Amino acid sequence: MGYSNLAYKEYLDEQTKISEPVKENPGVRKKKIRNFKPIVYALILSAAAYFMISKNVMLYETQQEIKSKQAELTDLETYTSQRVFELEQSVDLTTIEQIATTRLNMQRPEQYQIEYVSIDREDVTEVTSGEVEGVKNKVNKAADSFKKNIIGIFTLGIK
Repeated sequence: MGYSNLAYKEYLDEQTKISEPVKENPGVRKKKIRNFKPIVYALILSAAAYFMISKNVMLYETQQEIKSKQAELTDLETYTSQRVFELEQSVDLTTIEQIATTRLNMQRPEQYQIEYVSIDREDVTEVTSGEVEGVKNKVNKAADSFKKNIIGIFTLGIK
């Protein structure tokens, strides 16, 4: 068989290769993994978008709640100011005097029951604010200048 045809032998080798079961190529497995990566990226991107949108929705809802509470506060302040005005209008000295004289049987004081007290101006002590503030200001200015001098001494070496 040393004299056999080499071309025929190669032809047979090619036929046997074709008839053998095809083994899975490692490149095909990488393609499957590569097909899976876009799905993972899409899931991550959608999760990030969901969290960003939910954060903005919560912020918007909180702002709307603040606006509604401010409107409610404004309404309550208006109501309170109306009630205070009505209360001030209802307090009338003539009405109070009438109730005191009719219901409580009170009377106005007579002339002999009224006593006046007079205070002489010489007994009044008056403290001027300039003198008190002057002493305080002098102490503060002295303390400030002392601080500036101390700080100036330590900053000379830094420059």
